[in-house]
Amino acid sequence: MCSTDKFVISQSFDNEFVITIKQQGSTLPMLLTADDTFEAKLFKLDTNTEAPIDIVVSKGDSADYVEGKLYLTISKEDAATLTVDRGSKADRYYLLPTYRLAIDSHTTNNGNFIAKIDTVYVDR
Repeated sequence: MCSTDKFVISQSFDNEFVITIKQQGSTLPMLLTADDTFEAKLFKLDTNTEAPIDIVVSKGDSADYVEGKLYLTISKEDAATLTVDRGSKADRYYLLPTYRLAIDSHTTNNGNFIAKIDTVYVDR
């Protein structure tokens, strides 16, 4: 497990992310139900077009429902098709964000909403 403030997709591995959906106006996790559905999509920042990859979203088991956890999986093959963008040599080739993530959520306890991660980075 690693702790970072950046959402980074690696092209070298299968990627699995754990995202906690919070209750509206709270830091507590939202209680998920078996009927809740989620769909995740990546969009290029510069063109606002959808990246043609498959992001698998699962809710885990019933223990994860209480903790509001979603699991997002992106295969190594799909990640390899994503664009990597870096800064200049003078700036040590730092990663630049190239995508944003939108999770279309349909929940029993909070209705319909879109959860967003505004800056997604891709690394080799």
